[in-house]
Amino acid sequence: MYRGLWNFITRYMDDSHAVPVFLPVMIIGWTLIGVAAGLIWCIFTGSGVLQSLADLICAGGYAGLILGLFGGSFFLYRIGV
Repeated sequence: MYRGLWNFITRYMDDSHAVPVFLPVMIIGWTLIGVAAGLIWCIFTGSGVLQSLADLICAGGYAGLILGLFGGSFFLYRIGV
């Protein structure tokens, strides 16, 4: 997934501009995935979405931070950018 997104971004811009685009896209993408997974969990368990809103935002933020920022940074470090 990281490699595919990196190849897509570098296809349309050079490496010096690709890094500032890659990391925010990874953070936003993983945050949305975390919030969507939390919403699906709330729907299946029957708990109220409004009562769990703080937990959903927190889970999405942690997913964006850990998987998006740190995962994207480690990926860029590994490929040598």
